[in-house]
Amino acid sequence: MAKKKVDIVIVGAGLIGSALALWLVKHGNFKVALIERNKPMAIPELRNERVVALGRLATNFLREIGVFQQLGEDRCHAYQRMCVWDENSDGVLDFDADSLNVEASLGAESGAGDTHLGHMVDSLYCNYLSQQAVLENDQIESNFDAQLLSLDLSGERGVLICDQHEFTANLVVAADGAGSWVRQASKIFANHRDYDQRGIVTRIVTERTHENCAWQRFLSTGPLALLPLANNQSSIVWSADNSVADELFALSDLEFARRLKFALQDRLGDVQVLTERRGFPLRSLRVNNYFKRGVVLVGDAAHSIHPLAGQGANLGFKDILCLGGLISNVQSAHDLSSPRLLASYQAVRQADNNQTDALMSALHGAYRNNSPMWMAARGLGMNILNRSKAIRQLLAQHASGI
Repeated sequence: MAKKKVDIVIVGAGLIGSALALWLVKHGNFKVALIERNKPMAIPELRNERVVALGRLATNFLREIGVFQQLGEDRCHAYQRMCVWDENSDGVLDFDADSLNVEASLGAESGAGDTHLGHMVDSLYCNYLSQQAVLENDQIESNFDAQLLSLDLSGERGVLICDQHEFTANLVVAADGAGSWVRQASKIFANHRDYDQRGIVTRIVTERTHENCAWQRFLSTGPLALLPLANNQSSIVWSADNSVADELFALSDLEFARRLKFALQDRLGDVQVLTERRGFPLRSLRVNNYFKRGVVLVGDAAHSIHPLAGQGANLGFKDILCLGGLISNVQSAHDLSSPRLLASYQAVRQADNNQTDALMSALHGAYRNNSPMWMAARGLGMNILNRSKAIRQLLAQHASGI
């Protein structure tokens, strides 16, 4: 087994881990290794039914590492507006990019106007591009299809052993998702919450134009979101109680399309289902400690939230932007594991992540309370917020990941 000394080991070559590796070698002189348990991704032949809504911070990060420019309109679609309404009240929130009063520099391929809230990005294809960039970068020691065996943090430098190599590093970055092997090996405790729901995703096309608008309706059994894509297609994320999800999966495509049309109150006309429906359990995760003796957590390894506002990926990019900025100012590789540096990262990111998690949990609970008095108050509150330009501007900023 070859022994290798590096400054930073990143575990996990998902969208967050591979993006961080590319950013670090561009902004510093540190030796970086990237370890991934899976083989490198093959180019996705089909359009992904599950997309991520990325705001300006995330897309600027991807642009800086040369990935965003490679996403075509069919893989990355700008959206300009959000419309949210409630099944059990007359409450509506409707805001657009003009509320920000910020012009966006979009290429001709964007398909949108001069302003936008963000982009709906095919996460698989974007991850494929970032992995390809990692493999082509000779400054990154990339190790795919690697089985992690042990992590020893007792010495001055961390020792991570996989079936291919033994790495010693000043800093180990856990970017290996909600089930993080590194987090568990480091004995960092995570708090889990199960929403007893599943997210159902598929790609559709609608009779009427989606207007480059992200539509969301809060149903008593969970929120339904429609994310606009190119060619008037959309990706839906239907968060439904487990019993309802079972029922929806049992429907034929035609029956499911009719159910979807009804749930959207026929706002977009007839619906045609284009891809297989897929499901995933909805859970949130929160850790009290973002670092421990030379290990630091980023992205879903540190936090995951309910997808009702589509902010999970944006929070991950905020993590690596913060951590990368701190690392780029380090004078010596020995200081990479400095408790002061890692505590600074935790102080900034934990507050934002926990606040967003608490907000998502509160919204989830608020829209599941179906007492008549509460529903009336909820609708009134939404309409009051919708009449305030300042509030709509704040909502637009939140939606765009600022």
